[in-house]
Amino acid sequence: MQLSWDEHFHHIVLPAWRAYLGAERKLSEAVCKQDETSVARARYDALREGAAACFFIHHYADLILRARPPWLPDEIADLKGLRIWLSKYCMMLRTNKSAEDVALLGDVADALKHAILTMRLHERDVSANDAVIIIGTGYGELAFGEGKYGGIEQVLVKAKSRTRALSCVVQNVIDAWCRAAGINLPDIHIAER
Repeated sequence: MQLSWDEHFHHIVLPAWRAYLGAERKLSEAVCKQDETSVARARYDALREGAAACFFIHHYADLILRARPPWLPDEIADLKGLRIWLSKYCMMLRTNKSAEDVALLGDVADALKHAILTMRLHERDVSANDAVIIIGTGYGELAFGEGKYGGIEQVLVKAKSRTRALSCVVQNVIDAWCRAAGINLPDIHIAER
């Protein structure tokens, strides 16, 4: 069954994002309880849900290119052009500062899918799946306001350019799709510590 572009966004893409945020929240809760069995399980859940969110969000471009919704400019003919166009709508944590997260999310999705990236489609910021990890962060390792506070464990992307919280990258690309399509930005249920 082929869903319309908006049904796919609201019933597949957004729920994948929210499931990932929920997994991050559960990881924080497990870490605070200091139960190693729960922490181990929560780590795997956060990685799995983060990967699923990346796949669904990154590959949403394929669906949009096929569906050709009325808000998509006619001159966009391929995925590369679509993702470049979408990048114009990608802002850092709902500010006016642009973010290169459409490309970064694609690198993460491809690295998680293929383990090691050998095709040189462009200069990649992430080239292997071991760059997507769970680790606590130290002060100043992430940009101000990005990710969880206090060094608590979260899924991070150890990109060549800098370390990023996966939750931030995913949110920025979700928001870019909303801006491009004229959809209200969804509420963020932040993964609390």
